[in-house]
Amino acid sequence: MILARVVGTVVPTRKEERIKGIKFLLLEKIDPSTLRGKGDYVVAMDSVGAGKGNRLLRF
Repeated sequence: MILARVVGTVVPTRKEERIKGIKFLLLEKIDPSTLRGKGDYVVAMDSVGAGKGNRLLRF
């Protein structure tokens, strides 16, 4: 399980036809006990319309 905060978006130079129209987000993993950023980042596909500053939980 990963707890993360949206810090921006990622714009690919090319996309597979199957994923056109899907937004990519840059997420910073956060410490669950302090909610502070760890400086560790991951890119995720957005399926819920999340925006900058939103906290997300990934299983």
